[in-house]
Amino acid sequence: MINPGCTEGVARDPWTAPWDVVVIGNGLAGSAAALFAAKRGLSVAVVGSGSQLPLSSGLFDLVGMIPGESAYTTRPWDTVDALVQSTPGHPYGKLGAGTIREAFQSFISVLAEEGVGYQLCPENGRVITSVGTVKASYALPETMMAGATALEQRWKTLIVGIRGLKGFEASQVAQTARGFWPTLSAVEIAPEGLGRPGDLYAEALARELDLPKGRERLIQALRPHLDGHQAVGLPPIIGMERSREALEHLEASLGVPCFEIPGMPPTAAGVRLREALDRAFSRYGVATFVGGRAQVVTETDTGFSITASLRGDEKTLSARKMILATGRFMGGGLVGDRCRVTEPLLDLYVAQPSGREAWHRCDLFDPKGHAVNRAGVESDEQMHPLSEGGRPVNSNLFVAGSILAHQDWKREKSGAGISIATAFRAAESCGA
Repeated sequence: MINPGCTEGVARDPWTAPWDVVVIGNGLAGSAAALFAAKRGLSVAVVGSGSQLPLSSGLFDLVGMIPGESAYTTRPWDTVDALVQSTPGHPYGKLGAGTIREAFQSFISVLAEEGVGYQLCPENGRVITSVGTVKASYALPETMMAGATALEQRWKTLIVGIRGLKGFEASQVAQTARGFWPTLSAVEIAPEGLGRPGDLYAEALARELDLPKGRERLIQALRPHLDGHQAVGLPPIIGMERSREALEHLEASLGVPCFEIPGMPPTAAGVRLREALDRAFSRYGVATFVGGRAQVVTETDTGFSITASLRGDEKTLSARKMILATGRFMGGGLVGDRCRVTEPLLDLYVAQPSGREAWHRCDLFDPKGHAVNRAGVESDEQMHPLSEGGRPVNSNLFVAGSILAHQDWKREKSGAGISIATAFRAAESCGA
C-alpha cells in the first residue's frame, strides 16, 4: 500500500520527491520513529517488508527483570538503573530516564488521537493471560486496566469464553490461575447473532463489537451469569476502531468493570495497535511502502538513495536522513551464519562474541540468556551507528530498536521500551 505524504496540503509523488527522513522497517521501532519524526514537521517515508505487531499482546514493557532473575520487578525504573549499571552499552544508558518517559508519553498520546488508550503503570501492572499465567508490563491498554485492579484486589471475577472462539478457553484460564486468584470462575456463552457459524476469531468479534448491536448481543448473553461478580474478563474482543466506546458501553450496561485478557497471537489487541499506527501515518502524512523491501542503499551528496522492491517492481527514493529499524534475526535486521552475525543492508559493524563457541551457554533455557542475543549494532547517544573503531558511520544515519547491541529484550522484557525510546531519540536527532 502506498500512502503519499502531504506537504502544506499538496500531494507529493512518493517515488520522485526527496524526503527529509526514510525509515527502513515498519515494526514498533520503525513506526514510532516515523511518527516521532513526522510530529517534528519532517517529511517521512517508511519502507517495510511487514510488521509483527498483529502478533503482539498490545502491552508495552519498559523492563520486567534483570536476566537471571525469575520474578517480575515491581519497580521498573530502579530496574532500568540496575540494568544500565550491570550492562555497559545498554541502549537505556544512552538515553536517560527523562527521555524514556517523554518517549512513552509522546507515543501513547499519538495512539490516543486514534482512539486507542493506554495507561502507564509506575509499578508494572500485573494482568492474567489467556493461559492463566501472570504478565507484568509498564503500559497497559485501557481495555486491560481493570484486569490489573481485579487481580491486585482479588475481586470475584467471571472469565468469559465464547463458544467456538479460537485460542481462548475460559475454564483453562480460571483453573490455572485459581491457585493465586481463588475467586475466579468461568463460563462459556454463545451470544445469539454474534459471529458467524463455525470457527470464530477474536479480530472478527472485535470488529462486531465496534457496533452497538454487536455489544448488545454480548451483553444479553452475559447478564444471566453475573451473579454477584465484581468484574468480567473477556478475550481481546472489546472493539477494534472503537474500543473505548465499546468498553464504556459494556461497563455501563453490566454495572461492573470489564477487561480484556491478553490472548494467543495473532491478537485483536495487536491488530488494533497496527491499525491505529496506520491511521496515525495518514494523519501525519507519513508515506508507507508496506510489502516493500529495501535492497540497496547508496550514499549521495544530499543524503541517501534507497532502491526498494515492491510487488516485483524496483523503485528508488531519496532522503536527507535515514533511520534503520529492521529488527533482529526474525525481522532480517541481523543475519547469522556458522561464523558470525552481520547486518545485511549496510554492512554495519555488529558487536558480538569473538567466536561462535561463545554464542550460547550450555543450558538452552539458562535464565541469564545467551551472548548472541546481545549482538547488534552499536550506537552513540544520538543513535548514530558506530564503526568497529567507535566512530559514527554517517552523520545522517540513525539506528533504533532491537537491532541495537548490548540488550537482550526477551530476557529483560524490555522490547517495547527500547523500541519506543530509541526511536524517539533517533527522530529527535534527525530534526536537530
